[in-house]
Amino acid sequence: MTVVALSSISEGFPFTVLKEKGRGAARVLRYDLPDGPVVLKEWSPQGRLLGWWARTIMRREIRHYRLLDGTPGVPRYRGHEGASALFIEWVDGQPIHRHLPSELLRKGLDGLDHTLDALHARRFVHLDVHQKLNALIDADGRAWVIDLGQGGDCSHGVFRRMAFPLLARIDRNAVLKFRARYAPETLDPARRDRLVARFAGRRGWWPKLLGRRLRRLVLGDG
Repeated sequence: MTVVALSSISEGFPFTVLKEKGRGAARVLRYDLPDGPVVLKEWSPQGRLLGWWARTIMRREIRHYRLLDGTPGVPRYRGHEGASALFIEWVDGQPIHRHLPSELLRKGLDGLDHTLDALHARRFVHLDVHQKLNALIDADGRAWVIDLGQGGDCSHGVFRRMAFPLLARIDRNAVLKFRARYAPETLDPARRDRLVARFAGRRGWWPKLLGRRLRRLVLGDG
């Protein structure tokens, strides 16, 4: 697959704005190139502190897409420019939500479990799957995860390897949250009522808060 350079897409290729940049937020564009569409994620915040933070997250995300290139359920890495622009394969999918057709939703949730199987087999944890915009379901029910900057590689280092089971459980709990909220019929009947009650609230969800703290502690920000 061709590696994309920023200069190559400024030659009149059509594009669509998927997300406008904001304070601390990246701009996301879809470019229709001759060999297929790609997504450009470009982060250029103003200010020294915010700029440092943005470059740190982008370096992590670029490294993770390169590490996981070819992993089922992860868009293919297509190139990057420094620590400000990342190109990945375009995935024609939509975020998990309660209004998806029921059969597609069930297939997508099962697909998300399979995608996490593939990530965890690489000893990689996403840690931001609970954000439903980061899990996409395509028309065939396959699940894709994006926005890898919050995750981490647990294949090296004693502390990371020891923490991996707990970190992986945070990913798994995100799928349980989606099932409890959007498709409780897919849960084990013996656990259904307890899981629905556990994930009914929307604020202060502890795996999200714990995941952030564990990532900083175990994986660092570099």
